[in-house]
Amino acid sequence: MSRPYERKSSQGARVIPAAKDQWYVLHVLSNKERRAVENLKRLFKEDEEMAALLQSEPLVPTEKVEEVRNGKKYVQDRKLYPGYVYLNFALRRADGSLNNDAWYKIQAVDGVISFACGRNKEPLPMSQKDVRDLMREIERRSEGARQKIVFKVNDEVVVLEGAFQGERGIVEEVDPEKGKLRVGVSMFGRSNPLDLDYTQVQLVPEEERGKNGPII
Repeated sequence: MSRPYERKSSQGARVIPAAKDQWYVLHVLSNKERRAVENLKRLFKEDEEMAALLQSEPLVPTEKVEEVRNGKKYVQDRKLYPGYVYLNFALRRADGSLNNDAWYKIQAVDGVISFACGRNKEPLPMSQKDVRDLMREIERRSEGARQKIVFKVNDEVVVLEGAFQGERGIVEEVDPEKGKLRVGVSMFGRSNPLDLDYTQVQLVPEEERGKNGPII
């Protein structure tokens, strides 16, 4: 999904899902998603009527991203849709009417800007297809840590281990899916290609590049 939610005008009247299947997209302050979720949870904890409408915990979809810094691997969570929170909440009644009191309370939560998309400024739940696509995307992204691309062709690197430890080379190919590089290291006047893992090289600082480096 390229966007968290997009309602197309050609869809016509939206069928309102059952309470347990209503998902809404909240536009929140960027980089404040976690704080917005904490404030929403506080609202549901303190307001029994609101808690009764909540179907599951507010969701901030994330993925694991693996980054290599100084030869060491670090895994961190990265938000899939910065600035948005997904809310599984029975905001509309069985007859399709909007619970205005609940709507106003959610929009008044610190960190929440508005409901994303809707008709006549009233929030509409995501279509069931959009919900399925979202859940599939979350599941796909949870299969394992994804390599964060930190190298590119023509970067200068230094080899950290093996027979060429300490030698500098130029990145010739990058395989971000496998976290591997092909590095050309100069030896005896010719370039020798080495297939290395991200963890086996370190990027040469920009101010040091070209100094005592290889002649490729």
